[in-house]
Amino acid sequence: MSKICLLLLIFQLFFMPWPVFAQGDGERLKALQGRVKELEREMARLKRMLDTSYKFSESIVLFDKKIDLTKEEIRERFEREFFLLVERRGLIKILLKRYFKWREFLQREIASTSSHPDLIFVAIAESYLNPRAVSPQKAAGLWQFVKETGREEGLYVDEGLDERYDIVRATRTALAHIKRLEKEFGDSFLALAAYNAGRARVKEAIENQRTRDFFELFLPEETERYVMRIAALKEIISNHEKYGIYVVESELYRSLRVTQRRLVVEREIPVTVISDAMGLSYKAFRDLNLHVRKYKLERGNYYINVPEERVGQFERKISETPFVRLEQP
Repeated sequence: MSKICLLLLIFQLFFMPWPVFAQGDGERLKALQGRVKELEREMARLKRMLDTSYKFSESIVLFDKKIDLTKEEIRERFEREFFLLVERRGLIKILLKRYFKWREFLQREIASTSSHPDLIFVAIAESYLNPRAVSPQKAAGLWQFVKETGREEGLYVDEGLDERYDIVRATRTALAHIKRLEKEFGDSFLALAAYNAGRARVKEAIENQRTRDFFELFLPEETERYVMRIAALKEIISNHEKYGIYVVESELYRSLRVTQRRLVVEREIPVTVISDAMGLSYKAFRDLNLHVRKYKLERGNYYINVPEERVGQFERKISETPFVRLEQP
């Protein structure tokens, strides 16, 4: 929306000629009054979209901890991330739509581990909720594991199968990893710093700088920015209309709903055998199973993600498929 749109609305509301109503025209008058109220609401919305003052609270809360923005140095760090993000309105709109797409899936996984709901904003900060994301440091997937950390945390990583891209396995692994870091450091912000920079670097900083206050630690610049970026994303996405960013419900992406099954493959088969069992194209299958990196599955066990509405069909078809079976839970 632009200032031109706002001016047109003002002109329509205040300067267009009003008809003279005779007795018995009550219905028309009532309808016109309703239209005026709609225009007033639209004007208020457009004003919010054009307002660049971006007033936020003096205290932002992340993981139930207050970030005190009355302290100038902390406020400067927060504002750096906040303004860089909020001014990229196209990006924020995409992130908002992805947030609604992934929210149900991520909230379910987070709740199943009794983890903090703010972890959804960690995933947004890590990959912008793009499960195909790869960083310049070769961190990959929704939660941006590097190969070494992924393997240490129990993910299978090789040329044919890379579970850093498995949206279910990577999510569960990341949540468990962060929970262990929280237990180790006794602080959510330090745990996030360790997730970003590595536990060894954060432990070294604590030992040598004689403080456990995240905001008092001198850390790599990216790690100092990382926690503030998560806080800024939470503030903007949770209050997007306050900052003039709107999404229409009809334009939202379909909510992601998948169920994971474990397959036992007894001899090499084409991946299309599995996608056909789901009734999906190869691309649609790969979009949900990015961790399957080749056109054939070798003999072995595999976690496979299935659209919830196709689970019954998939299980029935697999039961009829030679050399493949579902592993019983």
